[in-house]
Amino acid sequence: MGAKKTGTNRAPALAVIGLGRAIEISVNETGLTSSQFRALSLVEAGVTSGAVLARFLAVRPPTVTTVMNGLVDDGLVARARAEDDRRRVDFELTAAGRAALDTADEAASAALDGLLANLDPADREAARAGLGLWREALARRNES
Repeated sequence: MGAKKTGTNRAPALAVIGLGRAIEISVNETGLTSSQFRALSLVEAGVTSGAVLARFLAVRPPTVTTVMNGLVDDGLVARARAEDDRRRVDFELTAAGRAALDTADEAASAALDGLLANLDPADREAARAGLGLWREALARRNES
């Protein structure tokens, strides 16, 4: 029996959830969780304080502490005193963290390319452009 057609209101959300799950599986296969991948990506992009990481990850500060402690314990991130406020601890990627992030990024890209291969070439570009727009929308939300 084939799948029923999904209601138009749910279809975009289900597509995003399915896409996210496919990427999550590919990242998990590299040894990182999706939370670790996101945290490492944010640290690489210059988001270094726990409070700001919590906002960007849309989680509570204790969750960020747990994720970051695991990354520090695994040698993927190092703690550093903030230069502008000695009470604040910032995070920096280590060489191992950069390598783990690069490996996970390659796996995620391969998973995305595998999914895109199911589309016609013109639709692949439209799908990529659409993802870029969603990323921009999320970034703008986090900046406000």
